[in-house]
Amino acid sequence: MFDNLDFENLPKCKEEAFVEFEKNIRQEYEGQSRNDREFHADQNGNYYGSYAPEKSYVMAVLACVDEYNLDLELPDIIELSNDEFEKHFGNFKSKVLYATMRFSLRKNRIENGSVGTLIMLEPTYKSEIGKLLETIRKVVNQEVTDTNKKDKIFSKISSLQSEIDRDQTTIDALFGRMIDLSKTVGECADNIEPLIEKIERVKKIFWDNSKKVDLLPKIERPKLITKEETVDTGEEIPF
Repeated sequence: MFDNLDFENLPKCKEEAFVEFEKNIRQEYEGQSRNDREFHADQNGNYYGSYAPEKSYVMAVLACVDEYNLDLELPDIIELSNDEFEKHFGNFKSKVLYATMRFSLRKNRIENGSVGTLIMLEPTYKSEIGKLLETIRKVVNQEVTDTNKKDKIFSKISSLQSEIDRDQTTIDALFGRMIDLSKTVGECADNIEPLIEKIERVKKIFWDNSKKVDLLPKIERPKLITKEETVDTGEEIPF
């Protein structure tokens, strides 16, 4: 069923690979399923097929989960009878949809720097770093004559400053922007000594004075209990 799909160019990140893989096989399965419904339906529109496209989809998803060792709780429903399979397939797809949405959101958070260990800086250190960055701006303005190079450095300074101004940030975001600034200064300012010295002071403040923020405990989401799941205790309910 999936022989015509190309999986050679899946992303290296296993979560991103799962999202891309699932999207490809879902598109193929949905087309096959429509054909299967048309071919295996009686004159009243009742389906009498074996759910082959759906079972192929389940098999492919489980194969991907196992191959990439993903921590997903997906049941193997392939061997169920047709009636039972139909009952559980919708729930299976819902779990897959939940996983792909989580992975997609996580990718976005990684790209914008919001994933990682939460940290914070005291206002005093923020002020000290701000003064150092302002000094760096002045040195760049005086020593760097190339306008394009100057603008690149100013852009990295602004990006780092915006991260410092947050009440909370992450190690990934803060140090990532610090690395970007250091690299850009090295490339565009020929490693001017006053700039390097100020940047090293900023790094030291980060390293010595960043405090880890404790996370709130994860809230357990209550599940809706259906009538079938309630237990008869034998006790009378007073009215």
